[in-house]
This record gives sequence, structure tokens and C-alpha cells, in this order.
Amino acid sequence: MHIQHYSKPSPQKKEGEDAIVLNDAGRLYGVMDGVTPISDYRDAEGHNGANLASNLLRAYFARLDGSGDLVEAVKEANRELRQAMVAGGIDVAAKHELWASCLAVAVVSEDNVRYAQLGDCMAVARYTDGRFAVLTNNRVTGVSARAKLKRERDRQAGKPIEDEAAFAELYKVLVYNRSQMANTAEGYGVANGTEEAGDHIQSGVVPLAGLSHLLLVSDGMFHPGLPLEQTMELVLKEGFERYVERVETAERERRMNPDDRSAILLSW
Repeated sequence: MHIQHYSKPSPQKKEGEDAIVLNDAGRLYGVMDGVTPISDYRDAEGHNGANLASNLLRAYFARLDGSGDLVEAVKEANRELRQAMVAGGIDVAAKHELWASCLAVAVVSEDNVRYAQLGDCMAVARYTDGRFAVLTNNRVTGVSARAKLKRERDRQAGKPIEDEAAFAELYKVLVYNRSQMANTAEGYGVANGTEEAGDHIQSGVVPLAGLSHLLLVSDGMFHPGLPLEQTMELVLKEGFERYVERVETAERERRMNPDDRSAILLSW
């Protein structure tokens, strides 16, 4: 097995909020994408909740031996995240202030690859017959539109929801999404220390026979005009550096802000 990895923090952030785990002893690999916080919390070393969340998860997976159930490992990592928030004085009842991170992790055995995912970190496979397959579903995509529909239904049901004009303010949208949509059937899964996160872990097993590559990426690696299957094709053809140049050019053309970018490519 050959391993390549890539990391590039956003130049517009004070610190990187992604993390990667390269646990060769446990044959466990993964990318974590901390959710940029809307609170101004900083720990004693000046780290925000996104950086803390992604790196707490990274540290947890880095010490595993890879033999246990991967979904249960994600749940336990999420519990440790909650314990760290409590120890840091975070009001865990205020869901919009929780430290949070997306993740995609994989464990390689002699016969297969097991993977688990939360949020919009993604796993993509390429097979020896040339097929590509996106193994995970990005539930973060479209969440604001689904949240708007939910608010309208709740208003019609008589629930005290502010008029939609109030949600023209980005802060209110983020508070609503993180408090009402995170780890719900209508929303998206994310590691944020809540027990409900365990119900939204996507997971699966891919046999090694017939598998040539597995790509794990944070959403900063997404090309705004291309599907993930083509992302993998370009990464395999051109390498991470050239591919990211393509992404950055496309983002500039669309006046998009650059995000942290992280990726791991496993090849057989």
C-alpha cells in the first residue's frame, strides 16, 4: 500500500481547522474538518473550537490499533470531544457553541477497507476496472434550504419561529443550523459531542480485491465545478499540487473564499 497526503491551511484563517491522521501502526487514516465556530472561545494556547475539535479527534484515532469496530470508535471519539468541552467550561446545552468537526476515516485490513464518515468529509473509491464510486453522502450540501423548509413547516404548525426575513443575517442562519439541524434526519451529521451524532455516522466496507485507490478529503478539496469522481481522476493524473491549483483558479473565478484543504490517497 502506498500513502500520499496533502494539507494546506486557508490563508484567510488565523489557524488551520483541518487535521489528518496517519496511524500506520493501526493502519488507520483519516481527515478531520473542524467547523468554524461562531463563538469567540479560545483555550489557553489560543486555539478555537474548530481547531480543538479536529485535533482531539485526530489524537484519538492516532492511538487506536485499528482492531475494533470503527463506528464505535467514532462514537467514543465524539464522547471524548464532549468531555473536553465540559472540561473547557463550554455550555454543552448551547448547541451552536459546541466544538464540532466533520470526519472521514478508514481502516485497512488484509481483505478490506472499513470506513466511517460524518459531515462533508468524503470518501471516494477507484476500482481496478476503472470505475469510480463516491462512498459517502454529503448531507451538509443543501442544509440551509432544508432548514428554511423546516422553519416554514414549524411556523405553519404554530411554533414560535421568527419571520424568514430575520434569517437574512448569516449569524442567525448558522445558529439555527447548528442548534436545529446538526445530527437530525433533516440536517446533517457532525461530531459535536452529542449522543445523537452516533445515529448519523455513515459507514461501510470495501473489499480490497478490485480496489486500486481510496481518497479521503475535506470539503476544501472540492472543485466548485466538478463531481468528486472527477476530483479523484485529476488527483491520480496530476497529483495534489496541480489539482489544488485548478481548484484555486476556479474559486477565484467565482470569488469564493479558500478553505483549509486536506486529503489522503491510499493506493494498491
